[in-house]
Amino acid sequence: MPRTILHVDMDAFFVACEVRRDPTLAGKPVIVGGRPGGRGVVASCSYEARRQGVRSAMPSSQAVRLCPGAIFVRGHSRDYVETSRRLRALFLELTPLVEMASLDEAYLDLTGTEHRWATPADAALHLRERIRQTEGLPVSFGIAPTKNVAKIASDAGKPEGLVWVRPGEAAGFLAPRPIQHLRGVGPKTAERLQARGLRTIGDVAALGPERLRAMFGSHGEDLWLRATGQDAGEVTPDSERKSLGHETTFDHDLSDEDSLLATLSRLAEDVAAGLRARGLTAQRVTLKLRDSAFQTVTRAATLPTATSHDDPILEAARDLFLRQWRRGSRVRLLGVTASSLADDRQQLDLIDAPAGERMEALERAVDAIRAKHGQESIRRASSALRRDGESLPPWEAGGGALEE
Repeated sequence: MPRTILHVDMDAFFVACEVRRDPTLAGKPVIVGGRPGGRGVVASCSYEARRQGVRSAMPSSQAVRLCPGAIFVRGHSRDYVETSRRLRALFLELTPLVEMASLDEAYLDLTGTEHRWATPADAALHLRERIRQTEGLPVSFGIAPTKNVAKIASDAGKPEGLVWVRPGEAAGFLAPRPIQHLRGVGPKTAERLQARGLRTIGDVAALGPERLRAMFGSHGEDLWLRATGQDAGEVTPDSERKSLGHETTFDHDLSDEDSLLATLSRLAEDVAAGLRARGLTAQRVTLKLRDSAFQTVTRAATLPTATSHDDPILEAARDLFLRQWRRGSRVRLLGVTASSLADDRQQLDLIDAPAGERMEALERAVDAIRAKHGQESIRRASSALRRDGESLPPWEAGGGALEE
């Protein structure tokens, strides 16, 4: 039986929260982020600003050149976090199967709720009205049998849209869309596909799993499943998680220290971002390392305090790696897992202001960009290596326009 996945995506979430605080901003080109006089970056922008070419992650100085009338607003990250908590409570009114993907978006598995709603669209419209009544914020929805297609559907309906892709319609819905809309297609993958004349998701689907596997290894088969709307990722309720981790198996064993540490940084970033998206903190970090002889070891460390910030998780993982890895030895797999999870409500009171608030705001802005455009859309310099181990420019942005 096909599943029914509802992707909920708040429209220009940071800006919408600021308009709620100051209604005079409604209908104006608003930018949440650093002011153009310094080295600020756009964290989010209104649709009025987007129509003039402004995008998230763009330097504020460039944004003001494109949109001279823009109104710059300092973000209020704690308001965004608390609003996200209240939104999650509304999502849980529809189903206990809620997976928060970021502060402003979530996947809801509506399978089995048919007795409550005539159609999934009715459930989405009910939720829209609840959000309007309690939060006064705009929202878009995508409904589909899989998470990936539901997310693409919600993007297609923005702002304030509802797109329903019924069972059997996914391949046709996806076919004409640019390859960059597929999860897992960053700038380098897109470049390789376009070099072969592949421009749309339908082009990728027509290539077939065997040829894609030859090009990209196991990732190629996953790519084909997503391109044909067959990816089977399940909605994982946050309450069921006892740990959260990421790992990667290299196409060829690596022994270069810089490449290994860059990969470790990327994994730690992904773990921390996943914690923040789910409103969790962790106090234990585990490193997983598999060598060229397929010997696997795990080592763990307990952090002084629970956290969801990148740096403490990365530092713990890096220390564990350097104590375990013998310089020059070849590594097949690296993984980082966070455990001893707890709600992060207490962490909000432990942030050192103002530096802590600035770091939190930066991480939230980066999370929003990655949620829309994938984990590879923006990276810190220490993570800036391709999967093949070659250096990338720091904080490389990929896959077209970036927006929150």
